[in-house]
Formats: sequence, C-alpha cells, structure tokens
Amino acid sequence: MRGRLIGAIATGAALVATTVFAGTASALPLVWDVSRDDGGTSGGFTGAAGVTVLTTESGIELTCDSASAAGTANLGTGVANPIATLPAGSTQFNNCSGPFGLTFEVAHQGTWELHGDSYASGVTTGRITNIVADISGPFCEATVTGSVNGTFTNSSDELEVLPDQTLTVSTVDPNNDCLGLITQGEAAGFSGVFAITPGLTVVGR
Repeated sequence: MRGRLIGAIATGAALVATTVFAGTASALPLVWDVSRDDGGTSGGFTGAAGVTVLTTESGIELTCDSASAAGTANLGTGVANPIATLPAGSTQFNNCSGPFGLTFEVAHQGTWELHGDSYASGVTTGRITNIVADISGPFCEATVTGSVNGTFTNSSDELEVLPDQTLTVSTVDPNNDCLGLITQGEAAGFSGVFAITPGLTVVGR
C-alpha cells in the first residue's frame, strides 16, 4: 500500500510539473511572426499619441500634450526579440509641463527596443527596454533610464505603455534640480497610448 501511495504521489508530481512547464513555455514565446496589415514589406512605422504622463514615486506628474514615434519592426516569421527598434531621436514629446509652470523638453537617447514577453488572443505583452531620456528646460536638467511595460493589440494597432514605475530618475543636476520636484534615484512610470501606422500583426509562438 505504502509503495502504491508513493508511486501515485510521484506520478501526480510529474504531471503537475509537466503542466507548469508547458504553461510557462506557451506564456513566454521564443519567436514572433510579424507582418504589416497591408501586406507591405517595409518595417518602418510611426506612432501617434495624445497626452502622455511621467509620474514619479512621490506623485509628481510631468505631462506632454502629445507625442510621436518612428521605428522599424522586424518583419518575418520566427523573429526573435526585439520585435522592433526605435533609434535615437525618433520619439518626440510636445508641450511638456509640470507643477509650478515648469516646462521642459524630452530628448530620446540611444536605441530603444520593443521586446515581447507573452502572447494571448491577439495581444502581445512586453517591454520597451534601453530607455534613456533627457529632460531639460528652465531650472530642470535630469535623465530617466530603464524600461517600461506595455501591450500591443493587433485589432486596434495600439501600443499602450503601462504606468508601472519601472523607470529610474538616474541623474538630476543639483544646479537645475527641476525646482526640487524630482529626486535622483527615485522610481518613475510613464503612460501613453500610441496608434501605430501602418497597422501591424504580431503573433507569438
């Protein structure tokens, strides 16, 4: 009896392990099928957003009235990450302001990468990595670095950046400290929804 019980437990454990690892594999696809909705062969795309917001962990909001982006999708079958790249200077943030009348500009540094982490029902969940963005204006010089979480939805062709505070205020100029509103080392989150043109279809497997 004892032997049969131990055998049953071992078999059950094996089944659970198989299920867990199979589920993990399907949740984290290794490759992607990326195509343009219009059948085109160029990977170039643009993105347009309305209001975007950078929020620090202390609750300070820096808001831009609109934003745009231009990048290149890695079209093909069985594509590895990154799914797309955004080269230096390819994002623009317009009419940006903060508390107390603070105004600023945002400069995109380096190449940002779009990585997919999971896929389900036409929605890719992933990250924009390698982010380096300089914030500058009267009384304000700072740099934000890190990555942001986001989703891309095939049906709407929208890239939504989620407000999770996964960025870091990596530097603040002590002589231009943004009126003391942001602090070096604190976390920050960015949010915005970018409509992608031409439309793309991304499928993970």
